[in-house]
Amino acid sequence: MGRNNQQRRAARKRRKQRTRPSAPDRMSRGAGARPPTDTRRTPRGGLSDAPPPVDTGSADPDTLVRTAVGAWRVDPVTFEETLAALAGNFDAAQAAASDAIAEAIEHQWARGWTPSDLAHVVPRQLTSAHGAIVVAELVADGHRRRRQRQPLHPRWLAQLDALTARAPTSRPHPPDARLRQLVEVAALLLRLPELPATVPAPGDVRNSSAAAGRLEPRMLDRVRALLAKAESTEFEDEAEALTAKAQELIARHSIDEALLHARDRLGEPSIRRMTIDDPYADAKGLLLSEVARANRCRAVRSMDAGWVTVFGYEHDLDAVEVLATSLLAQATAAMVRFGSRRDAAGRSRTRSFRRSFLLGFGQRIGERLVQTTEAEVATTSAADHRLLPVLAARDDRVEAATAKVFPEAVRRVTSVGNATGWYAGRAAADVADFGRAVGPLPEG
Repeated sequence: MGRNNQQRRAARKRRKQRTRPSAPDRMSRGAGARPPTDTRRTPRGGLSDAPPPVDTGSADPDTLVRTAVGAWRVDPVTFEETLAALAGNFDAAQAAASDAIAEAIEHQWARGWTPSDLAHVVPRQLTSAHGAIVVAELVADGHRRRRQRQPLHPRWLAQLDALTARAPTSRPHPPDARLRQLVEVAALLLRLPELPATVPAPGDVRNSSAAAGRLEPRMLDRVRALLAKAESTEFEDEAEALTAKAQELIARHSIDEALLHARDRLGEPSIRRMTIDDPYADAKGLLLSEVARANRCRAVRSMDAGWVTVFGYEHDLDAVEVLATSLLAQATAAMVRFGSRRDAAGRSRTRSFRRSFLLGFGQRIGERLVQTTEAEVATTSAADHRLLPVLAARDDRVEAATAKVFPEAVRRVTSVGNATGWYAGRAAADVADFGRAVGPLPEG
């Protein structure tokens, strides 16, 4: 008996012996969207813990694709057999796989995912080629919804526009490799855990009032103009003064917004996911968390997923996006200017130096931002005694919203492995511009 026949018979025997399904996958606090070893029920209701035997010679492409999706990372033998059967009719097979991806995307919209979330997680878990596939499918999904005139949140539309402008990052692959990638994308999408919603899903009536509470466009224009001047000057003192003024405008606007509402009309905080990429994702996440803290928001880092979930009021979240993007770009540029680093024995210390640099930069930036915000609060509260109770009530609501979504969140102490990098990062933060006129972090 040939080896392949033995493997197939062994796989069928194992499937018959399975009687207890696996536990459903969960995303713990701080955990990423790592594919589990079991499968979920799809919108078609076609997946179980182990795919049933399929006659690969007579089954239609849709059935074969569903079988391959269910077998991915669960039953390698069935997965490869099904792909081999699909290879006999590439056009129909790829169409069926694309339909499976579109269906999986539709399924995830009701489970808290957004276009930028999916575009971020797929290449992180698989490859850039898989990422290019999901981006193309997401853009097609957005075009279809626009043609149907479905209500879409402005941030949802902004994400689709950003994905539409993204150039393909992978070269064309042979048909068999392309088919494998399509099936793997569909399988991953169907295994993603549920997330807290950050943007109303397509068709949600809340999309009609999505702009409430955002930073005013004129305010953002003034802030960006100050930051542009700060970047163009050659004098550090002038740059720091200009950008400090920009931060003061943001803090003052937040205070004015808070005073517009009585304590019984505070409204509810919102949620955004802001992505961070390797290398040094933990240090970048600390920087983002510090910016959030200084702007009366709370952040929970999920390093495996590669993002930070930020809770706060809309105008404060806008400020976090603008400042965090700016400061991350500036910190990275300052870090790279130090070049490579080696110890006395000639061993490379570049990685530890750069990580410690970003950690030191993030902590010092947080201190500076808090000082600016507290100065504005002190000035206003001296003249208007309503401010402190309103801010305290808002803080309580932000804390409650964070605890509701992440009840098991814990504070983690991040160690610094390179003192030279730490102090260099803090020094760089002391002359930071507080922002660069660039686009926002990808968010959900």
